[in-house]
Amino acid sequence: MIIRRFTGESKFEDIMESWNVLLTRYPNLQEFKGILTVFLDAELNHEDRNLNLLVEFLKNSLDQLKDLKIAIVMDTPMVTNTIIVGQQVKSLQIKPFATVEAAMQWINS
Repeated sequence: MIIRRFTGESKFEDIMESWNVLLTRYPNLQEFKGILTVFLDAELNHEDRNLNLLVEFLKNSLDQLKDLKIAIVMDTPMVTNTIIVGQQVKSLQIKPFATVEAAMQWINS
């Protein structure tokens, strides 16, 4: 499992850069069960219009992300964005969680 943690002010550009680094660093992500992204110590600052850019990026990365469980841990109202992304990219297994433990359990199941 790959774990990413965001802390402090996290902008849309930071999230996209993290995805780019991840996809470059791990060319064969299928070796892992999933990706756990933790935003509990982050203040997310981006506009909803950026959500469409993220959806397009993920759709363009499906070859690398298929069969992975993508868990997003956050305690902010922005959790709805995770649900929206999951609906727009149905071939991804993406799910929001309130705790790291619950997310890890889901990825490992």
